[in-house]
Amino acid sequence: MTWGIIGALDTEVALIKKKMQVRETKTIMGCEYYIGTIGSQEVVTVCCSIGKINAAICTNTIIRELGADVVINIGVAGALHPSLKILDVVISENVILHDADLHILKNYYPFREDYKADPKLIELCRNACERIENRSFQVHTGRIASGDRFIEDKAVKADIIERFSPWCVEMEGASVGQVAYMNDTPFLIIRSISDNADDGAYEVYDNFVDLAAHNSAQIVLNMMALYTE
Repeated sequence: MTWGIIGALDTEVALIKKKMQVRETKTIMGCEYYIGTIGSQEVVTVCCSIGKINAAICTNTIIRELGADVVINIGVAGALHPSLKILDVVISENVILHDADLHILKNYYPFREDYKADPKLIELCRNACERIENRSFQVHTGRIASGDRFIEDKAVKADIIERFSPWCVEMEGASVGQVAYMNDTPFLIIRSISDNADDGAYEVYDNFVDLAAHNSAQIVLNMMALYTE
């Protein structure tokens, strides 16, 4: 099986690249794809840059051109659910766009307003989280909302919560989920909380983005290790 691992920021895929035995790199539409292995597992990873369109293009490329059998989108997110704390992890049950007209999404191809993550990947991810020694964060499974905006406003945050009831918010996961669904490819989104998606979010984000990104990448490494057992 070939694992496709996508992050929007260099820091989100840095640990994956560090652990890879890279045998080839390909530049496609301005993005560098690293192809190689981690242990006995085939891996393709890419930093897609931020936003839904970038993530969608890279997801399609990593599946159709580079042969990924599953797609894992790792990275950071802003907390929406009141029980979340900084560095907690949210595993996607499903993903949804918070900045799109759901009526249109449901009535035109692919006729869906949300996309469900693969149950086997969810279970594998939860088990992988248990493998992290001295884990200081909590792990939750729920809806993740995506949109082309960094949320740093309490009123906007409250509106997203009221309309969609997600656990966290970010900028890529729903487009990864949609493209994976359209390609009949299992997917999972893993998000580590870097901020509270409210006033002052940027300041908190700057303090925790690197650690949050590292945590989400470590979970994927644990998933691959468990998969081979």
